[in-house]
Amino acid sequence: MSLRTRMLLLALLPATLVAVLLTTLFLSREIDDLERGLRTRGTAISRQMATAAEFGIFSGQRETLIALTAAARRIDPDVSGAAIVDEHGTIMVRSGILDQSRWPGLIRLEGHRLGSELLLFVEPVMRGSLPVDDIYAGAEVKSTANSKLIGHVVVEFSLREVSRKSEQLIAVGVFIALLGAAIGGWLAHRIARGVTQPLLEASEVVTRIGKGDLKARMATTSEGPLKSLAMGINDMAQRVGMTQDDLHMRIAEATNDLLQEKEAAEHATIAKSHFLAAASHDLRQPLHALGLLVSGLAQSKAAKQEPKLVTHIQAATDTLQNLLDAILDVSRLDGGNLVPRMSSFCLGDVLERLEDDLSLLATQKSLQLKFRATSVWVHSDQKIVERILQNLIGNAVRYTQAGGVLVSCRRRIDTALVEVWDTGEGIPEHSHQEIFGDYVQLGNPERARAKGLGLGLAICRRLADLLDIRMGVRSRPGRGSVFWIELPMVEGAPEIATKGAEHSKAGQDADSGGISGNILVVEGDGLVRTGMEQAIVGWGGSVRAATNRDEAIRLCKESDYAPDLSICNLRLHDETGGIALAQELQQQFPQMAVLLISADVSEEAQAAARRAGFALLKEPVPPGRLRAALHHLLGAKR
Repeated sequence: MSLRTRMLLLALLPATLVAVLLTTLFLSREIDDLERGLRTRGTAISRQMATAAEFGIFSGQRETLIALTAAARRIDPDVSGAAIVDEHGTIMVRSGILDQSRWPGLIRLEGHRLGSELLLFVEPVMRGSLPVDDIYAGAEVKSTANSKLIGHVVVEFSLREVSRKSEQLIAVGVFIALLGAAIGGWLAHRIARGVTQPLLEASEVVTRIGKGDLKARMATTSEGPLKSLAMGINDMAQRVGMTQDDLHMRIAEATNDLLQEKEAAEHATIAKSHFLAAASHDLRQPLHALGLLVSGLAQSKAAKQEPKLVTHIQAATDTLQNLLDAILDVSRLDGGNLVPRMSSFCLGDVLERLEDDLSLLATQKSLQLKFRATSVWVHSDQKIVERILQNLIGNAVRYTQAGGVLVSCRRRIDTALVEVWDTGEGIPEHSHQEIFGDYVQLGNPERARAKGLGLGLAICRRLADLLDIRMGVRSRPGRGSVFWIELPMVEGAPEIATKGAEHSKAGQDADSGGISGNILVVEGDGLVRTGMEQAIVGWGGSVRAATNRDEAIRLCKESDYAPDLSICNLRLHDETGGIALAQELQQQFPQMAVLLISADVSEEAQAAARRAGFALLKEPVPPGRLRAALHHLLGAKR
């Protein structure tokens, strides 16, 4: 071998060895990063699916599980197949291509290889449970939380993309090695120039770029191929950086668009709630007049000739009123217009009022409605709690065909558990959460109005969330259901009787009696004024009707006898409000009782009536309730 050949080999072999070593290091690191990234994605996806599949497996909602497996394949294109398996090993749902025969077993696996083409991930699905005590068991059960295996999530990842990228990296590495060898031989031919330092610099820059340092650059002072290599690496780093910057910019723009759409949706929801709240006054007025006119019709001679027609009209009016109240309640809750008034009160008084209100409905269906007496005091909003229990008990009576309904209260450590038991048809386990949605009714595909509107439980859920209290259901098909709420208990509350229950009961008892007295009605709406006048006259009272303040004062002065009671609308057509007019009339007639009526259900209107010391009924007022209120106020005056 000649000296030139020896020198060429001496310069070429080290350069080639360095290029091969550097390329091998870069390739091994990149290939290892590819597979490690695939394992990380597989572990994350299987765990997220296991968390999301808990409720779907527990409730048996196959549509939710199918959407979950399909979403896993959409999220990561390397997912070749996904399945959800129950606790017995039976596949509930699957998506894509799966090779179940090669699975080693349903245990937690994170990246188990199935040959050279697949990685298997298995994640168990656990369900937490909390035992509940039963009032008929005789003793309370200590609540301990535990977890139960209810299934597995199986995800198979394809290694084809990783293999393809590895082959590309190897090809690029071989090309780089060959290029290094060629450059080394050329530089060896030119002994005046060294080749070691430029190659080491190139290797260092490539390694930094591989680690994510996109600002790494090579000096372009060299000549020939090394300069082109340096410029190529620098151009590659610049393009990668520009691509990442563009990606970050697009993500930021997409995020901004999503935020704008979210704000637009929230504004639309608030606008809808404001519209319903604003329209409630115009909706309540004619409905209130309709109820009074139907009440007057029921006492007329026409009712004796067509009793069924009057009954149907009354039922349609009641259904319309219930629907309007439910929709407006949902609107107020969604719009955040309902503010709880927290106080301590005796839960037994609330249950007594509910028993008086709902006992007649249970008797009409030949059901036993039992309330267990309690002296527990709780801290919450009394009206909202009463509304929740009224909906729960009303639903239990409505959907129970035989047997009865039991309402009980049990003391916990620091809470009171109120339960409503019924002997109805029961609710399937997979529908326990669905029934709390809007307009959801099980077993009523024809949407019969006699079976309710499907808003009662939705309102209960919103009210419970507003009070920050727990609410739930236990049920077995064919054996009945138990709806429950937990209220914070107050220890050491005074044992005093509330007058509200006595007044409510007295008002209900008075509903069957006649009205005796002179009543002044001040109402700007002619239809409501006519309906109220006909209803009161039908109940035996004497009525004088006015549209505004001046007419009311004139009627009182021209009359030979003072009014015993005045019914004033909170909003009149002139500048004088109902409260100011009632106060002015009471100055002239101190013995006159006052009843305010208004379609304005805001907290400000109710607070203004309370400060003035006047009773306020919200339109539409059921005729029976109006009659009871008049009887009570006239009786108190006497």
